[in-house]
Amino acid sequence: MRFPALLALVATTTVSFGAEDGAQVYNTLCVACHAPDGKGLNGLPPLVGSDWPKGPAERSIKIVLNGMTGPVEVAGKAYNIDMPPQGAVLSDEKIAAALTYVRKTFAGNAGAVTAELVKSVRAATATRTTPWTAAELLKDHPFPPPKTALLNLVGTMYKGEWKEMPDFSKLKPAQIEDENTGIISPAQSGLKDAFAMVWTAQFQAPEDGKYTFVFDCDDYGALYVNGERVAEIKGIGPVGDRRKEVSVLLKKGAVPFRLEYVEFAGQEVIILGYKGPKEKDYKWLSDTKLGGAAKVASKRAPIPVEAKDGYTASYRNFIGGTTSRAIGFGFPNATNLTYSADNCAVELLWTGKFMDGAQHWVDRGQGNAPPAGDGVVKVSDGMVVAGPSAPTGAIVSYQVNKDGGKGTSFKVVNEPAEFKGYQLDKNGNPTFKVAGEGFSFTDAWTPADTRGSAGLARKIVAAGDKPVTIVLSRGLTVQANAGAFEVGPRLVVRSLSGVAPAAAGPDLVLTLKPGESAVLGYSFR
Repeated sequence: MRFPALLALVATTTVSFGAEDGAQVYNTLCVACHAPDGKGLNGLPPLVGSDWPKGPAERSIKIVLNGMTGPVEVAGKAYNIDMPPQGAVLSDEKIAAALTYVRKTFAGNAGAVTAELVKSVRAATATRTTPWTAAELLKDHPFPPPKTALLNLVGTMYKGEWKEMPDFSKLKPAQIEDENTGIISPAQSGLKDAFAMVWTAQFQAPEDGKYTFVFDCDDYGALYVNGERVAEIKGIGPVGDRRKEVSVLLKKGAVPFRLEYVEFAGQEVIILGYKGPKEKDYKWLSDTKLGGAAKVASKRAPIPVEAKDGYTASYRNFIGGTTSRAIGFGFPNATNLTYSADNCAVELLWTGKFMDGAQHWVDRGQGNAPPAGDGVVKVSDGMVVAGPSAPTGAIVSYQVNKDGGKGTSFKVVNEPAEFKGYQLDKNGNPTFKVAGEGFSFTDAWTPADTRGSAGLARKIVAAGDKPVTIVLSRGLTVQANAGAFEVGPRLVVRSLSGVAPAAAGPDLVLTLKPGESAVLGYSFR
């Protein structure tokens, strides 16, 4: 809410009010923005239905005295406000009277405000010269925890690293707590990475009918309602493309509820909401709402990182869903990838916006910034292998048919591979270099028009004296279709020239002999 007219009015007008006439103060100074009925004017925040005028009166007193600025959520809607301070022009008595009127009229008779309380808050904040932010105010004067449909919510935390859902019955809890707020939050673990949590409760269904749940998380988890697993997020990766929306039929009353969650690394995010048989909007059972994951790390103004003038953008910082030694590239045709130097592999592919640099570039923000675009596909957690000989004690990764022969197979073994850096061409497109004992290859990526849509071209060239097998995708559904491979929910990989990839169970792999090469086209459905 921006108030230049109100500032001019206050600065140039002498107004006389009765000692207890809060309605007159409000109707003279506040209605221009909040409206006579408290519902807000011209897209400005309402008082009716808002938690801001409720609860501790000190919160509202601070806003009137020093003003308020920046992003804020009011009655479920986001605003970016600039409310001017009134402390210099309004006495303690007038502020007390106006806020008493607001709290009685628009905030469910939240209670009177005394001039003595205003005086004490004014004295305590006398040195403040800037408006308050929503985060500052809620840190000192938080809203009461909302009531949710989860009754008797209990959170159990486990320490450890898992890349698949563990058997919790065989684990020893590190912490068990009653979550009296009825809100699910990974922050309740007290940890950032390498932990798991299980929440149990009774979900209160107010009537018979169909209940729709929306569920997503970073990294993975499973939702159980009434004893049945209704949704599961598989694998390590950020929120976005893997989100599930499911409906279940419930009888009125309390039904068993269970949520299992594993955080491997990166952001700690759970999105869980539901809507009942007659409801259009979701009610949220998690501290992050749908669409708000990008706001978890920072409420700063976004700083878009994007390709400019045909030159590919790069982002060398911590990126959610991949390893700490990863680098991202945003191509001019709005396709994007991250490459893990730890795993010598492209791990994330997505379209649309590339990255938001605000988290890391303003005030040295911590943590992993998620990709800013749409439909992130976690294609691999990296594997480069050389074969076919298998030294004693080698780790067997999978089996593929040798030279396409039927019934003859050899074991492909995991051998160390090292990231040897990358080079950029004149347009900023990367070529990654990988080498191991007896093998090496280059991996070049450029934007391309693939079958009429924006995509990527990938050229891999092998060298050395051993064949090399590269996992192009792991653990995703791979289906051959008209000379191409449909990988996961939205990725298509096709051979453009050279050696073609092959499906190996749930993986898509490419095996090159020394001197061989492959050119692959990547597109998005």
